[in-house]
Amino acid sequence: MMIKTGLAAFVGGAIRIINIESVSVHANLGIAKEEHGWKTATLSGNTNTIAMMGMAPFVTSVSYNYDGTKLASGSRDKMIKVWDLDDNGGVVYQTLVGHSEWVYSVDFSPDGTKVISGSRDMTAKVWDLINGGTPITLHGHTGDVNSVAFNPATNTVATGSDDNTIRLWDMSKNGALIAVLDGHTGWIRTISYNHDGTQIASGSNDYTIKIWDLDDNGGTVTRTLVGHTDRVYSVDFSPDGTKIVSGSLDDTVKVWDLVNGKTPITLEGHTGSVKSVAFSTDGNNIASGSYDNTIRLWNANNGAIIGTLNGHTRTVTSLSYSPDGSHLASGSWDETINIWEIPSELSAQRPTTPLTLPATHPISFLVVVLAFCLGYFAYGRFGVRQILAKRYWHLSTTDTDEEVQLTQHV
Repeated sequence: MMIKTGLAAFVGGAIRIINIESVSVHANLGIAKEEHGWKTATLSGNTNTIAMMGMAPFVTSVSYNYDGTKLASGSRDKMIKVWDLDDNGGVVYQTLVGHSEWVYSVDFSPDGTKVISGSRDMTAKVWDLINGGTPITLHGHTGDVNSVAFNPATNTVATGSDDNTIRLWDMSKNGALIAVLDGHTGWIRTISYNHDGTQIASGSNDYTIKIWDLDDNGGTVTRTLVGHTDRVYSVDFSPDGTKIVSGSLDDTVKVWDLVNGKTPITLEGHTGSVKSVAFSTDGNNIASGSYDNTIRLWNANNGAIIGTLNGHTRTVTSLSYSPDGSHLASGSWDETINIWEIPSELSAQRPTTPLTLPATHPISFLVVVLAFCLGYFAYGRFGVRQILAKRYWHLSTTDTDEEVQLTQHV
């Protein structure tokens, strides 16, 4: 179906479509937004904000499940939401309530039946999405739990904390503590397992990244990566475990070769701290989210910039690729989650000129498509749709710059 798509925004109480390009759209497009639990926007143009102790529900973490049909998100509203995804967006499948402070990190178990969350309340919780019931609470950290992860190969989980330690827990024994990994001299901001669960990478306020070799008794530091000049906020292993990408308060992204030990490739371009990084599913590309409100896509092999995604209005806190690599989820302090459609041909090409997607209205839904120039760039399409909580709205016109009628999706 060919329709005119573009930026949708409230103008004088009505919704107008500002044309960007005529494209083929595979699904109806959403244009309503309900926030992570506290803030809602009506389609009449009136906005009602519900705040608790003045805190906005910043989205702090997002994570896809194993088949890309669900997304977990954590927020400063102390809740975890699990979203059912489809071509029209997403609806809340479950809301998990139990933490007494902000939720900083979430991760799905490899089989998608459980979610782990880490919180400012100094605990991690493991939630059973199938049977429900009271979550298993992991006690022991003496600082905020900033990062959590399921081991992809065993029934264990890892948690990283402001107490400078990583703790390993055995979920087959109801969350029994396996070991405490102590080696950093600053808060641990981020942890990531490699593909087979034999290593953990950790990033810290001490400006370093440590690689831990794991065994039945815990783990040992085998390498310390030094190069960032400020706190390391995010790390991620490449799918084959041969590289690590890191993002830092020093505004840079670094790609570390663990096999050859070469000097890391430094990716520069963000104008703010890099809060989140992620390897694409095939390992060819890297996404980075920043305090400059943008997401940048990079070639993981040579560091060339592929594109800049402008859709958020505040810091991009978390990134997660879908298992098939076709979509990228981003969470932000602007209280939204965006789902970006990534073209399949992107991984096979090496464009070097950045492309920029127009920004969204704070209470609007954005779909935009840009073309790469033939001969120099690969043709591809980026699309973004905000996750919706309860209502979908269909655009019913192919005209540009005119008011449109919205009908509720049943």
